Amino acid sequence: MQRSKSQINTTALSKKYKCDVNRIIRLWKKERNDFEVSQSLGIDAIKLLQIRQEIAYLYERERQKRLKDANIKGLGIHR
Repeated sequence: MQRSKSQINTTALSKKYKCDVNRIIRLWKKERNDFEVSQSLGIDAIKLLQIRQEIAYLYERERQKRLKDANIKGLGIHR
């Protein structure tokens, strides 16, 4: 199973939160905690929490949509 590129618009998130969301995600992937990210980038911890929650929500919504589409295909139902 091949992973597809995420549909999350990091440019829009960066504009919304006025910070580099791609950089934050890279630091999280390097297993930096929120405190370290906050200190290194000078971003408020609450803002990091909001970004993390929004990204998690968008990923979950995308995952649910994929599951629903897969179930519809499995049942032979066409839209």
